[in-house]
Amino acid sequence: MVTIEVIGRDGRGLASAEVQISWSSWTHVTGRTDRSGRISWDVSGGSGTVYVEGRKVYEGSIWDTVRVHAG
Repeated sequence: MVTIEVIGRDGRGLASAEVQISWSSWTHVTGRTDRSGRISWDVSGGSGTVYVEGRKVYEGSIWDTVRVHAG
């Protein structure tokens, strides 16, 4: 399971943000954060890139929970 937590400028979770992970070895997964700014996928971790609202916010190892900042 991989969870992305998106933090806004105010330091709180960013609700309804579109999040996409582009894995280096396979295709993308896309979804929207919940009210607390989190989204989870039942996938194995690995190397990849995280985009929030189409903007690259993280690149590297994605395992368990990754916290990213948007804004």
